[in-house]
Amino acid sequence: MSNNNLLELAEIADLAGASKQAVSNWCMRYDHFPRPIQNPQSGSVWEREKIGAWVKSFNGEETHVLSFININGGGGITTTAVAVAEMLAQDERKHVLLIDLDPQTNATASLISEDQWAEMDKDGRTIAQLFEDRLNPHNAPKFDIEKATAHQVSTIKGGIARLDLLPSSIRLIDLEYRISMIALSGNFTANPLEILQVAIQPVIDRYDYIIIDCPPSLGTMTKNGLRISTGYVIPATPNLVATLGIYLIVDNVERFAQDIGLPIPPLGIVATKVQANNMHRQVIADLTTKRLGRFSEPGGLPQPSLFRNKIPKTVAVARSANVDADFRTLKEKYGVAYDALHGLTLEIKQLCEKKRH
Repeated sequence: MSNNNLLELAEIADLAGASKQAVSNWCMRYDHFPRPIQNPQSGSVWEREKIGAWVKSFNGEETHVLSFININGGGGITTTAVAVAEMLAQDERKHVLLIDLDPQTNATASLISEDQWAEMDKDGRTIAQLFEDRLNPHNAPKFDIEKATAHQVSTIKGGIARLDLLPSSIRLIDLEYRISMIALSGNFTANPLEILQVAIQPVIDRYDYIIIDCPPSLGTMTKNGLRISTGYVIPATPNLVATLGIYLIVDNVERFAQDIGLPIPPLGIVATKVQANNMHRQVIADLTTKRLGRFSEPGGLPQPSLFRNKIPKTVAVARSANVDADFRTLKEKYGVAYDALHGLTLEIKQLCEKKRH
């Protein structure tokens, strides 16, 4: 530029030793990134002095990617993932992307209207299109992550400014099966467990947190989520049926992490839909003392810790999934469970920040 006091995007990238895409992501992620001055037709420009000071003090922060998983359905996986995403964005002012990998689309349906979802699905602007493109490598890809991302989602206040959604589709049911079959035959142009990883790379550092709502299985979709995860959370109702699979989850994720050569640590177990009965009290006691089932056997895997905050079973939590409800605040949306969900969100945030430092 002719004016030495001003910088364009490419010049900021050179100054910071980063790509233009990274700088563009910083603009969207960090509230403290300097605002551009006038936006001329040729592109935004920034004051050199302000940008120089920001780059000098900038300490890049890791994007925390957390998969919420359990092999048993109905255990509050989606409700917990959505609530944590909403509270990180609204209460903690973090930039959050929720990725819905579950073909049941419950997370999607709780954050955007059915009409918006139907239009996006029809236009190929859901996660299903990403996997469909990989099944048809000879056709021009249709998936565009920018167009497939819904912004300012949620049922409160017309949406939460810092919360984005990559929606799911019921078409994933058939797609997951087909991808698994092709992967087994070896007839695949790219690793089927890295499809999401490749797609998310251009935007991953735009967010402080990426929350992944996984289907109740350890199949291809869940492993795509785990492949980019820096940790995972296990929401589970404290009964024997729901908790028997926790050891299997931890064992399988550990084996998968060894296969890819990257750590995927468990952040902890969340007790969900908790009721005041003897069964729930006993299971919670076992989880608290880390002697649940096979975890207590000599030579077994260590049990992940139980989060202090336990989510009660309430009508309000069930009603929170209604996208047509007119909620003004998250406290109104989640009712008496709000404090526990907010406390859980703070626990997760503290664990991530502790790991970073």
